[in-house]
Formats: sequence, C-alpha cells, structure tokens
Amino acid sequence: MILEIVTTTTDETIFAHENGADRVELVSGITEGALTPTLGALKGVAAKGIPAFCMIRPHAHGFVYSDNDIEEMRQDIINLREQASVFLFGVLTEEKEIDEEKLVKLLEVVGDVPVTFHKAIDSTPDFKKSVETLAKYPQIKRILSNVGVNEPIGNEEEIRKQLAFCKEHGLTVTFAGGVNLDNIPALKNAGVEEIHISSAARIDGLAKNKLCPNRIQKFDQLRK
Repeated sequence: MILEIVTTTTDETIFAHENGADRVELVSGITEGALTPTLGALKGVAAKGIPAFCMIRPHAHGFVYSDNDIEEMRQDIINLREQASVFLFGVLTEEKEIDEEKLVKLLEVVGDVPVTFHKAIDSTPDFKKSVETLAKYPQIKRILSNVGVNEPIGNEEEIRKQLAFCKEHGLTVTFAGGVNLDNIPALKNAGVEEIHISSAARIDGLAKNKLCPNRIQKFDQLRK
C-alpha cells in the first residue's frame, strides 16, 4: 500500500519522506483545502528526488472555474511542469458534472506529465459516470477519491467493486477522505493500494499544525 502525505514545503516533504511517506502531494493553502504550491517549493522537492504530485487549484471556492481561472491554471501548469511528477486538478460545471470543455484546456498544456483528477470527483452526482468520462482522456491516470464510500469499515465489498470498475477503465485510485489509523485494516482488506493522508498526519489532526512523526510512522506501519 502506497502512503501519500500532503506537504507544503521542501522541509515538510523531506520530513514526511524520512518518516515513511512514499510520495507527497505538494500544495499551498492546506487550511483552505489545498491550493497550487509555489515554484520554489516544487523545485526544492524535485531537487531532492522525491516524487511530487503537484496540485493545480487557484482558489478554495469550489471546483467551478471561470475562463480567467482556467488561464491562470494553464499558466501554472506550464511554469511547473518541468518539476512536477504528476499534476492534480479537477473542474466541474455548475451542475457538478465534470466540465470536459475546461478539462481539455488544461490537458492541452500538461505535456508528458500524468494527471490525477482530484477529489472534485466526489462532488459529482454519479461516480461511475464520472469515471467513464475521465477514462476518455489517456493523460488522466489516477483519481483521488473515496469512491463514494465515506466509512470504509463495513463497506469493504463496495470499495472492492468500485476499485474494480475504475481499473477496468484504466484508472488507479488513491483512496482519500476519512482515512485514519482505525480504518487502514478495512482499506487493506478492500484491496486499496494507495492511501492519501492530509490533516491526519499532523499534530492533533489539524491542518494548521506541523506534521507529526508518530502519526506518519503509525500509518507507515499499518499500511504494510
């Protein structure tokens, strides 16, 4: 099981890696739900050789973006693509469907960098329909999602089915949302191969606090 930790700086990324993280999702504005990281942070992480999944999100006001937002996101992608291992973004319509027109505009500039469609997918009304939509775009390799299951314990079979559906459509799932030390065994039993930890890796489980080595190490131990 791959352990992904959300970090905001080069130092945090090194710290997470030293305490057991396989890779990081690099962001800024973690207390706002994760925004685009700085170029300096991404360059620093890339120089250390640690895989960095780079968030592209200009603001925390949902996942519906104006034309100006999309242009800003495109420019961020262009500026960051030499250092990013993977880009994460998601775009929705006012009806909370995947906004394919704007998605294509972002995919046009990612170059050879693979894409993860982030947790915006969990806001869509039909998870399987959204998976089918994303599967049309070969640049999208992965989704960050709880696959429609908020509580893993007791719902392992449903998770297993959703993972199989995604796999059939060429998409890897990094399970995100509600992951904690208590439900790691259920996620393992359900066949989850990648987990994403944000606030739960920090002191007192609060996004505003520093990363907690004991928490990361416990996640590292349980996922093995």
